[in-house]
Amino acid sequence: MSPPTDRFKKLSLEHMPPITRLQSQRLQMEDLSSESDTEPDFDFDDDGYMTSPSDLKYSLDLLDDEARDNVTRATEVPSQFVLRGCQAGDQRCLFLITEPVEYTIRTGTEQSGYGIPSCTCESAERGESPCRHVLWLFDQITSQVLGVQRDPFTMSQHGFPVELGNPYDAISDFHLDMLADNLHCDVVGQSADPNPRRVQETREILASLNEVPIDEYRPDLFNNPRKGKRVIKRGDLEQTIFRMLLCNDEFFQYFLCSMRADELNKNRFRGLQHRADAALAGLQEYADDPSLQTVPRPKNVEWCAMHLAMVTHQIHSVIHNTDRPLETWELRAAARTAVHVLQQVIGHDREVGPAELPREERNLYFRLVGDQDRNFAVDVLSSIPPQILGPWIEDLAEIQDKISRSGAPASYTTRLSSLTSHLCSHTAAAGSKRTGQSQDRRAKRMK
Repeated sequence: MSPPTDRFKKLSLEHMPPITRLQSQRLQMEDLSSESDTEPDFDFDDDGYMTSPSDLKYSLDLLDDEARDNVTRATEVPSQFVLRGCQAGDQRCLFLITEPVEYTIRTGTEQSGYGIPSCTCESAERGESPCRHVLWLFDQITSQVLGVQRDPFTMSQHGFPVELGNPYDAISDFHLDMLADNLHCDVVGQSADPNPRRVQETREILASLNEVPIDEYRPDLFNNPRKGKRVIKRGDLEQTIFRMLLCNDEFFQYFLCSMRADELNKNRFRGLQHRADAALAGLQEYADDPSLQTVPRPKNVEWCAMHLAMVTHQIHSVIHNTDRPLETWELRAAARTAVHVLQQVIGHDREVGPAELPREERNLYFRLVGDQDRNFAVDVLSSIPPQILGPWIEDLAEIQDKISRSGAPASYTTRLSSLTSHLCSHTAAAGSKRTGQSQDRRAKRMK
């Protein structure tokens, strides 16, 4: 199998279905007619920090007056962007955005000529940098690569936070296919089969609307999903909507933005669980195919561990750095994801990759749990109230037993044991309290 970038070198975004000039003019008129009724996506608080559509905060202290004016001007108009696709090339990446006119943003290494991200829009061609397309795109990328943090990010002159480093390196280390999945777009030139992430998210959307458990919703559609040659399926409105969600990026984004966030859908913690599962799937492909061990930036143990550590870090950061208290369903979703990730890591206590590598580069469990006390996932679980975490007592007890047999630093096993014991005590106390209340109610009825 070829490296993650090589197989896209000969592809072109030009092969994607275009939006016609008439469609663009009509949509632009609709866009302009609605601007007065829509709040801007970016906002500035009393401290002068800019809050983005991804709910990240940015400091503009490093910008000169011209760049600051460009940022302010670029964020005055509400954005109606859709990320239609992305593509890797020789030392650069391309992203295709519609608003509804199509623009291409390129970012790459210094040698590629795109060390500073460039956009094909009129503002960028006039030298008004950064344009709003660059600001929007790199806000989306930053929300995935770095996530929420307590302190504001520092905006660079070029429209991305300095904490991101070189954007191309950050994207390449993350892997473009992983980023595309998280941003709900396809990598140009991949398989014509439906994207597995899009299929799963489509199922979550439709299951949420029907208030049906995800795994039970329409197995006839999702056990062997196909886009179908025709979108319309007569006599089956749900299958028609299913095909539209798979085939049309704008329709999918419209649905996604219109849905209310809940435990089944539009859930940031569920999105992080998808990311963890994708990283583990990438590691499994690396383990199954020895040819992938020699590609640049392989999806090896080090890469997978980086993603899983970032997933738990982002869960912890959202819990502690969100401006509002999380709702109960959000805390349950955070607990579910953290327990799931820890279970998966415990199950990967095995060596993969070249035998000459040290164990921490071949064994995922050893790298994240067994070698050093990195407080992996336990810091997240300790941040969740026991009444929320209670349903996972048996899972955590099983995890604790497996860790004691596989081996881990004493400080780590002690904290996990203390957490499990505290949950057991809390559950027992709650059960005793409910029993007492039930007896009191029976006594009152007998009087």
